[in-house]
Amino acid sequence: MATDTGNSLEMAEKLSIDPVFDTNWCDMPASVKLKCIRKMEFKERLSMRCTATGERSLVDSQNIDFQEGEFWTESYDGDVQVSLYSKNGNKFSKNLRHSNGAFKFLKYIWKIGVFEKVILEILYTPYERKIEKYTAEISAKNVDLEFCDGQVLPTILQKMRNGVESITTHYDSMISSKFDFDEVIASPHFKTSPTGILSTTTKRIVYKVAQIWIDKSSKIGSTFQASINEIDGSFDEFLKHFADRVVSKNEKRVRIRTNDPSLHILLERAVDNDIKINYLQFFRLTVISSEMKEAEYDDSCKEWVCKMEQEAYLEEWECEFSFAPRPLGRPSSSDESDEDS
Repeated sequence: MATDTGNSLEMAEKLSIDPVFDTNWCDMPASVKLKCIRKMEFKERLSMRCTATGERSLVDSQNIDFQEGEFWTESYDGDVQVSLYSKNGNKFSKNLRHSNGAFKFLKYIWKIGVFEKVILEILYTPYERKIEKYTAEISAKNVDLEFCDGQVLPTILQKMRNGVESITTHYDSMISSKFDFDEVIASPHFKTSPTGILSTTTKRIVYKVAQIWIDKSSKIGSTFQASINEIDGSFDEFLKHFADRVVSKNEKRVRIRTNDPSLHILLERAVDNDIKINYLQFFRLTVISSEMKEAEYDDSCKEWVCKMEQEAYLEEWECEFSFAPRPLGRPSSSDESDEDS
């Protein structure tokens, strides 16, 4: 009995001296901390960065996935609104004041962020000059340039990391009359992006994109959509430019050969009496298999037209009373709002 009691006391002493777990964060190895950081949302990571220099370095070493990120500026004083949406549906929203501190925060987000979609609205601000000097890259699959000065748009595209799958922009969102779409479609990202959606005033844009695809042997599924702000001309220009490549044609479509016998390019024109906008023409260009049958074409153009112009099928009075979704970069009074000092 005495022996058993002695053994129990000895075991109790060891337990009190040698704890089973080290529960303090500072005692954890970096590998464990990194596993925890990877599970944190963006706001939690920002808090962690403020605790210690070592933690700041660990947080900054890890990328974070975002479903969507919007960066909206339009004031001369450099204010910017940031809205970030995580894969889990959580939202981080912040109003940044003063251009220097705000752009420093933007650079941090762009450095660690991996975006499914990024929306940029950059107007009349010091950020145009700052973006030109920005040397890092932005990682995003889908790029939506909703409201940008036309002269800064090519610069933004230069900052995108390889892997862009779609680029969307609109001529009526471009503030500068000097905007040159030729410079945009000449960018490496536009040449390699499977999907492009543009609104433009130049009728040459359609056949120029097709020529790029022919030269680059673009893959099946590559898609380019354009709304042309002219009465006519683009369809005829396309036919004229590729007269020796035409496989078939009618009032809605032109199909042409490429240099690869397995690939064709299909140009579709939206011919639909239900379209209410009569000052725009809508076109879709697609790389297809040369074995694709005409019976496989999609006769309805409504879905892809509405990707370019949501109100294309609305009467004028319906447009006036339509309630479009609130842009992500303009928070309601219930959204979180912070200032960067």
